[in-house]
Amino acid sequence: MPSGAALFGNTASRSQNKNLVEFKAGRMDLKGKMVHPDKRKGLIYVYQSSDDFLLHFCWKDRQSGSVEDDLIVFPDDCEFKKIAQCTTGRVYLLKFKSTSRKFFYWLQESKPDKDEDLCRRVNEVLNNPPTPGAQRSTPDGDLQNLLNNMSQQQLMQLFGGVGQIGGLSSLLGTMSRPSTSSRSSSSASASPSVTSAP
Repeated sequence: MPSGAALFGNTASRSQNKNLVEFKAGRMDLKGKMVHPDKRKGLIYVYQSSDDFLLHFCWKDRQSGSVEDDLIVFPDDCEFKKIAQCTTGRVYLLKFKSTSRKFFYWLQESKPDKDEDLCRRVNEVLNNPPTPGAQRSTPDGDLQNLLNNMSQQQLMQLFGGVGQIGGLSSLLGTMSRPSTSSRSSSSASASPSVTSAP
């Protein structure tokens, strides 16, 4: 019961974290100075952990569901950019600024005209992550916010008036007035050919 989870805290697993951005992409393997495509269908997604609020840049195999890259990313420490030298595919690089780590991917989204927007969105999320607790509003979050802002009297009225028609409407009427005892809220594209790495 989702609304119950909102009342008593979120004991959710990773699957309930919302991805900030996601798109179909394959991996590229760096061998020497050349990158070679891994032909598996994949998915890149970025999410912010609800436990520690760290950003994760992930790649998973869409067929097996296996997550092979789960990289913790700090703001302004990496850049996701197109590799202009590759003329046979849509190859992108995730490059870390503080180390020499490089990860190559090839886009598998069916619409190449959206590539630039995807790249911009990835960089925006990685370098300007949402502040903790400022994630997108959900119905469960709205309920939690409503309950956190109710006074003890309003809560008693809500739960004590279950089954009475006038209870909820009178409660909603008192919500608009300030209360002196309010609680504080504690399709896959063709794979690129071998390309030299920058």
